[in-house]
Amino acid sequence: MRKLSYAWGSRAASDIAIRCLTPLLIVSGCATPQYAIRPTPVPEESVSALQIERAISAIQAEEFDQEGARPIGSDERVAGFAVQSIVNRLSRVTERPSLAYRAFLYQDQNPNAAALADGRIYLSSGLLGYLAQRGSRADELAFVLGHELAHTVAQHLVKRTRALQQQQLLMAIVAAGAGAIAKQGGAAEQAGRIALDAASIIQDVRNSGYSQEHELEADQLGIRYVIRAGFDPRAALAFLKDFERFDSPSPLLRTHPYIALRRAYLERYLQETGAIPSMATPPAPPRFTTKEPVSGGNNAARLRSLRETQRLYPTGSVSWKNLQAQIDALESQ
Repeated sequence: MRKLSYAWGSRAASDIAIRCLTPLLIVSGCATPQYAIRPTPVPEESVSALQIERAISAIQAEEFDQEGARPIGSDERVAGFAVQSIVNRLSRVTERPSLAYRAFLYQDQNPNAAALADGRIYLSSGLLGYLAQRGSRADELAFVLGHELAHTVAQHLVKRTRALQQQQLLMAIVAAGAGAIAKQGGAAEQAGRIALDAASIIQDVRNSGYSQEHELEADQLGIRYVIRAGFDPRAALAFLKDFERFDSPSPLLRTHPYIALRRAYLERYLQETGAIPSMATPPAPPRFTTKEPVSGGNNAARLRSLRETQRLYPTGSVSWKNLQAQIDALESQ
């Protein structure tokens, strides 16, 4: 479930290593995509696509139910936000306005959000609490929700399912060829059945979550919905700038782009489309190193800020560990 999170946490090393290093697995997510303006999505409403959406959503929803997730009332305010009202306002300007988008709340101190393929959106108490500390700005929550709606509208999980089906078919063909050569037709047939098992593919999609390309696309589509619905797109840049504190400093085993990179790409898009005034000199792409030179005074202030933020989260949680890694890096300078 956390693999579809807005906190951009790293997944298990074994999962990433398999996806990055196995030649047959052609779904990428290891190299950061280049900046590009994404085309308007054209949702597929076929029976096959809807079946995939329902199957994956059923698995994910069951896990959230086990954590006590509950629907947020249509007129309910949570942490100062009229959450469902914002969802409704955004959904009307998407390319799938007829889908039944519904917001849910679950208890987790880490700031997370997840979009299901059928229109359900899950927000953690930690995310809403974090946004509340920033002033409960509807424009900031609108960007988070717009990003999540974009995953659903663009049918990212359907696309990943189809890609995995193609991969598994290729693997089955390879297995069948090897079996034919070895005159072991029965073994090849069995390998083909295993490779094409629909339940296994759906579970793999659920586990793998979104690629970096999908995350960047969701940022861009999401900010379009923010603008169309009348929210301030500049709030997204302020939100991402502050949210960098939760990012892991390690460039290894990443499935999400660095938050600073996402902000740079989003700012460039807003400038190029005229949503915000262009700067005289375009911002240079962020450079990431294991250590960044910081003056002594700024270093101390940064450490204080990180420690204060870290106290908001349970010791050992994903956000706590990410913050601790940044603290350790600063203290070693």
